[in-house]
Amino acid sequence: MTVVIALLKAKPDCVDEVEQRLRDLQRRTRDEPGALEYAVHRRDSGGFLLYERYVDQAACDAHFAAPYVTEFLHETERWLEEAPRVEFGHVLVSFQPV
Repeated sequence: MTVVIALLKAKPDCVDEVEQRLRDLQRRTRDEPGALEYAVHRRDSGGFLLYERYVDQAACDAHFAAPYVTEFLHETERWLEEAPRVEFGHVLVSFQPV
């Protein structure tokens, strides 16, 4: 399983717009083959934390190649104070509550 954690810091006047765009990305990602989870967390600082899980690296790569994702990433300069910080990893151990 491939995991993505991303941190985004919205410009003060763009926080609500970034939130709406992230909600749209979440809705679209839900229908992607191999997407297991896409959680968007809003931080008090006006930043956002994203947690994504995919069945494998190929599904993650397909997500990042999707036109709506590449468009979002291309346009982030207008809404974010800095480039998104994105980290990738592979699940070693996990638990899911019943």
